[in-house]
Amino acid sequence: MPENSSLIKLHQILKEKRKNVHYEIPTLWNRLQFASEPVRDGVERVNPYDFLIETIEKAILPHAVDGRGYHQSVAQADGYLQTGGDWIKRASVYSMQVRTSTSWDHDGSGYVEMENSIGMKDTGTFVKTLALIPHLLYMGIDTLFLLPISQHSHKNKKGEFGSPYAVQDFFGIDEELKETLTGDGLTVEEEFAAFVEACHMVGIRVVIDVIPRTCARDNRLILENPEWFYWIPVTELDYYHPPHVPGIGENVKPEHAFLPMIYGSEDVWAHLRRFSMAPNLVDADKWETVRAYLLEHPEENLLAVIEREFGLTTAPAFSDCINDPQPPWSDVTYFRLFLDHPTAAAPYVSEANLAPYILFDSIKSNQFRGDQINEPLWAMLADIIPHYQREYGIDGARIDMGHALPVDLAQRILQQPRELDANFSFIAEELIEIGAWAAKEAGYNMIIGYGFYKEPRFDTHETHQFVYDSRFLPLPVFAAGETADTRRIATRDGGRQASRLLTVLNGFVPNGVPMTNSGLELYETQPMNTGLDCRPEETYQLFPTDPYFGKLAFFDAYQFHWDHPERDEMIELMHQVAEVRRRWLDVLVNPSHFEPLAMPHMDAPFIGLAWLRPDTNETLLVVANTDMHQPLQGKVPLDGVRRRNWNASRFAEMVYSPTSWPYAEHSFDENWDLWVDLKPGEVKIYEMK
Repeated sequence: MPENSSLIKLHQILKEKRKNVHYEIPTLWNRLQFASEPVRDGVERVNPYDFLIETIEKAILPHAVDGRGYHQSVAQADGYLQTGGDWIKRASVYSMQVRTSTSWDHDGSGYVEMENSIGMKDTGTFVKTLALIPHLLYMGIDTLFLLPISQHSHKNKKGEFGSPYAVQDFFGIDEELKETLTGDGLTVEEEFAAFVEACHMVGIRVVIDVIPRTCARDNRLILENPEWFYWIPVTELDYYHPPHVPGIGENVKPEHAFLPMIYGSEDVWAHLRRFSMAPNLVDADKWETVRAYLLEHPEENLLAVIEREFGLTTAPAFSDCINDPQPPWSDVTYFRLFLDHPTAAAPYVSEANLAPYILFDSIKSNQFRGDQINEPLWAMLADIIPHYQREYGIDGARIDMGHALPVDLAQRILQQPRELDANFSFIAEELIEIGAWAAKEAGYNMIIGYGFYKEPRFDTHETHQFVYDSRFLPLPVFAAGETADTRRIATRDGGRQASRLLTVLNGFVPNGVPMTNSGLELYETQPMNTGLDCRPEETYQLFPTDPYFGKLAFFDAYQFHWDHPERDEMIELMHQVAEVRRRWLDVLVNPSHFEPLAMPHMDAPFIGLAWLRPDTNETLLVVANTDMHQPLQGKVPLDGVRRRNWNASRFAEMVYSPTSWPYAEHSFDENWDLWVDLKPGEVKIYEMK
């Protein structure tokens, strides 16, 4: 290990600061069964210092290889593997909000606190997340997708803690993720560096979430560059809303053809007149005085001071869709990417002497550009990811709403990281499959996709459409029935049964990258956010007696139900699927090796996947009953598979079944076809040698 290793420094600090204290943790965090004493079913008590020291010594450091650098990306450490970022095709991803994923009521007070009764942090930290590494490895996870980790704002916050997407400082790590056990021995930046090192040591890559289009309304860049933001008088806040455009309808994407109607709306003009010039342009001398005061008093919230001294505030962001019923997003604002109004709006606003404004066209800056690029802002945005590469050696990034950025800015954001690491991987926040072609042309390696919507819709066969048709996309897509923004699978038709079915299938979807949303493995029912495909009552999935009833992890104190009575069920399932997937991974990453299976009745609630290994003629068969209520029996013709793969085997081994141990089974009829007998929501996996 290099002398400057942050992980080794963390290990030393924990030893130096060790105290004789104890707190409670979920049993699932202690997969390697380090020293503990039972508290109740699913919960045990440990000395947190000893527990984390043992985790580092016995679960992480034994994976270290002499001479290998863990402060750089896995691809850079490998050196000889050139994938252009396409290593993501082979990944098994776990999506995690650090603040939530290792939250636990350590002192048993009944609620998660930033500082509990024994002076320690109940909420998640990078250091505590080291304890999850054995858990993640057991489930076959090799890539972590971290929701935003930058310092976020508490002004105008939503919920108890505020949204991680309201970024106050793009280059600073969120202080809430700092571990109290290390005291002043390490900064939160050093703890994140140690976390990334540990992940790389065990073979887990780290992907971060980057938000270049919006930021917190009190973003720290205001202090030096107030003109990068949109401003309105504080007195206008109560009246501020997305303006209505008559005659267009609801939730309509802005197009050039709509501009006459947009700028013909009285409500739009009332909205435009609310905006003001930036405070440094309103009164330059006063701004310098206020700025000097803020530099001397960094404890003060800069926006609160500006609101007090100038009566101005940054304008809340809102949806780029015309007549979207959503209210403004009170905690974030848009960056002013161009220093002039959209060029296409010039005929309507050129003589109106308007201050810079937020409107449907200026938001959608990929379609409605200005002429004057805000070059210093663009340079800063393009340097966010390289900063995390240089400082921490991250492996990839998801770009939030990258398709809505000006094309040349998006190109910069993708190009500069690849100059540092040619194998850096990019995930596009592209939900609709048709956008995959543009994402590929832009340089992305995969898209989020629409699996979260289609997969749980068994009755309409949208599950089937997603599983069978994703192979035709030019980029891989997340194979996932839920994300951090959506409804939980466990609340869908079929509940836990549906969770198991989709988790197994997602390991074998052609052109799919399996993604587990943190908490899925525990049958969590409470969504983390209600941004996509949620019902009005989605926030209230827990019993009213649950301390986290009505709480959303994006904004509130929340802990997953790690002590769930059936907490091992999904984890064991994922472990079994990971073992099969590992054996077949070289085949699974190439959709040309895939052959769809079907029953004679095309409307049967059946999904069948065949994967062919040409060099050995082996065949993997995955068969599923997507009816959550009725069993399914019938014949699955294999003639096409056998001819294509030259497999005449009359013998198949069942390597996965939720109801029995793997065993050898003669499952073919007299025509060498597979006869299936599947319980509601059941999946079985066979290998034909």
